Amino acid sequence: MAIIIKEIVLIFVLTTDSFVVSFAYGMRKVKMPFKIVAGMNMIMSGLLGIALIAGNFLSVFFSKDTTTVLGALLLIGIGLYRILSVFFQKEEKEKIYRELTVIEGIMLAFILSLDSLAVGVGTGLVQSGCFFLAVGTFIGGILMMKLGWKLGSIFRNATEKDLSWLSGVCLLLLAMSFLWKR
Repeated sequence: MAIIIKEIVLIFVLTTDSFVVSFAYGMRKVKMPFKIVAGMNMIMSGLLGIALIAGNFLSVFFSKDTTTVLGALLLIGIGLYRILSVFFQKEEKEKIYRELTVIEGIMLAFILSLDSLAVGVGTGLVQSGCFFLAVGTFIGGILMMKLGWKLGSIFRNATEKDLSWLSGVCLLLLAMSFLWKR
């Protein structure tokens, strides 16, 4: 029972970044179609599963610190870009939602997987149960992304102001949390 509780907590931790990023997309009025969300989570869970299975081998090449710093730097860059873009936009674009593209979804899935790779390697070294963890992050990731997007959309609609800069702040906070965990 203790192992299951640990894995549920780990699933929650691994999908929290998906929640934050989806919240940011909801704030920016970017639709996240279910097929892209499912595809992103398939990629992320697949990469986690590979990292879990190959934990002994990958730990020689990639340290947790390296992947954490790389992921944090990427998120800082995206966050700063979003914050600065608010100051340089000429006017509020049309009020319709833009849709997340497949390419954006794939790139985002790989960025979000960097932390999971480090966790997967570390976890793969000390425990089995890879299937439960990979499936759990797939299902949990979809739920967290949909919830994050919905809450971001509700928050944006409730305020009636351009809060797109807030998505950048969310990404910066997420990046700082990666660095803080080190």
